[in-house]
Amino acid sequence: MGRRRDRLLFAPRRKRHPGCLMNILLFFFALALVMGLNFVNNSHATLVHQPVTVAGMAQVYEGFPILHLSDLHAARFGEAQQRIRQLIRLENYRAVCLTGDMVGRSGDVQPLLDLLALFPDDVPVFLIAGDDDPEAIRGRHVGGGEVKADFIRRAEEAGAIYLDSPHNVVYQGRNIWFSPASLYTTDLRAAAFALQERRDELIASRSDAPDDAAALRVVDYQLDVLARADEARKEMKPDDCYVLLSHVPLDGTAVAGLHEGERLERKAVNFPGTVSLILAGHWNNGQWRLPLIGPVYVPKGDIGLRGWLPDDREVSGLAMVYAVPEYISPGLGTSGAYPWWMPFRLFNRPQLTLIKLTARIT
Repeated sequence: MGRRRDRLLFAPRRKRHPGCLMNILLFFFALALVMGLNFVNNSHATLVHQPVTVAGMAQVYEGFPILHLSDLHAARFGEAQQRIRQLIRLENYRAVCLTGDMVGRSGDVQPLLDLLALFPDDVPVFLIAGDDDPEAIRGRHVGGGEVKADFIRRAEEAGAIYLDSPHNVVYQGRNIWFSPASLYTTDLRAAAFALQERRDELIASRSDAPDDAAALRVVDYQLDVLARADEARKEMKPDDCYVLLSHVPLDGTAVAGLHEGERLERKAVNFPGTVSLILAGHWNNGQWRLPLIGPVYVPKGDIGLRGWLPDDREVSGLAMVYAVPEYISPGLGTSGAYPWWMPFRLFNRPQLTLIKLTARIT
């Protein structure tokens, strides 16, 4: 009788390896912790003090303080922006510059109005629109004769100055001029001639169409902007201080086009004097940043190097562009211009900046 093989009726239990499951749990815990900390980080802005050297600036402007904010995108920092109030309540500033995308694609103007309520009544607040904001000047079906968008009009009612032409701030008896950069980069004579021709055409057509009537109001508004710019030019002096606001940063070609003549003896094309400082925003500091590396990705645009791992100096901070200092705000909110997979700020704390002009090299 053959010997039966020994058979195991029950296979031995395999040993469990809890390490793999533990690693997965630890990964998700770490991810949740990072995202939670990032959420807290994004809900608390920081204030940075930034001296800006303006070569050849008159001594009278020394220390002039400008509070610069950009790209709010309707973000809220506590009830009625109380966290920002805590940051700036003890600071001294003589002008506030909001360089666009303060409302953003949401169209929610209330966070901007809450922000405007934080500033003293005697401090001018200059506002320009950004590419993510609703159209600032409405060219079609303008109801009730209103040319400016609702968020602009409501901001003006709250005390802001929509900066469509140069405005001056008197500091120690001298003028500091704040102006939209577009007035410096446009051929104003050609623009005025083209607008007048367009106005004559619209009047000659005698059309009652809503679009034509709206277009005429827009043309009249634009001609009024040029007229106000011309009146301001009569008060400007070559040694005044000039600050330009631009939502999208200006590159070397654009800045070079602001002036004529040699770099050391340059004069502004449309206005007397030279540009002292450019304030801009737009890039939100790259939106996603990696420690020790910088911005991960910036959407391709019309200026500079864009794409993966762009130069950090093109995204935020102070840089010299054709011998003119330009400060790009890191911004406060989240831009919809970035890809869908970058819907929030990562390792990128919101920031506002207190700029102080100085003739000293810092």
